[in-house]
Amino acid sequence: MKECEAVAIFDFAACMESENAAWEIAQARELNKPLVMLNPNGMDSDELKKLYAIYHHNDEFDSFFQKDGKDTEPLYKMMVDSSEQLIQRRQKMNAFFITAIGSLLAIAGALAQFGTVKSPLISFLVMTGFGMIGLLLCNSWRNLIDNYGKLNSAKFRVILKLEESLSAQVFSAEWAALGKGQRPQKYKSFTATENFVPLWFAILLFGLIVIACIWRIWGS
Repeated sequence: MKECEAVAIFDFAACMESENAAWEIAQARELNKPLVMLNPNGMDSDELKKLYAIYHHNDEFDSFFQKDGKDTEPLYKMMVDSSEQLIQRRQKMNAFFITAIGSLLAIAGALAQFGTVKSPLISFLVMTGFGMIGLLLCNSWRNLIDNYGKLNSAKFRVILKLEESLSAQVFSAEWAALGKGQRPQKYKSFTATENFVPLWFAILLFGLIVIACIWRIWGS
C-alpha cells in the first residue's frame, strides 16, 4: 500500500460492506493515496481523467515548455551544468562507498590474520557485524546508483526537449549516433555498469560472513 501510486475502488458501496476492503480504503486515506472511484454502472469521466493524470505525464511534461522558446539557451546551459554536477556527485558517492566497504574488509581481514581479538566468539561477532554493515552499505549504494541514474535520465530528457528550439541539437545527435540505447554493443548505460560494483562487494561480504560462521563452528 505504501508503494502504490493510487488506489482504484470498484463499487465503493459494496467495498464498504467488506471489512477487509474498508480497512484498505482507510489505510489509503491515511497514507494520502489518490482514490479513483470506479462506478460499475458507468465510468465517471472525471475519475478516469484522474487515473490518466497519474500514469500519463507526457502532456504535463510538454506543458512546461513555451512554444516561442525565448529563454531556452540560458536554461539549456543551466541543465547541462546541473547534469555535470550530478555526475561529479555520483563519482564522489561511489568513491565514498568503495572506501567505506574496502576499509571494513581490510579491518576484518587484519583481525582474522593477526588475531587482534583473542576470543574466538568476539572475533566471530566482529567479522559478522562488519559483514552485515557492509551488506547494508551495498544495498544503500545500489539504491543511490539507481536514483542517480533516474535523475540523470530525467535531466537529459529536459535537455533534449530544450534542444528542439536551438539551431543545433548536439545531444540528440550524440544519442542517435549511439543507437538511442537500443544497441548494447554501441552503448551501455553507466547505471547498468555501476550496479555490478556493489553487487560484487556484496558477494565478497557475504562470503566473509559464511567464512566467519564456518570458522566459529569448526573452532568450537
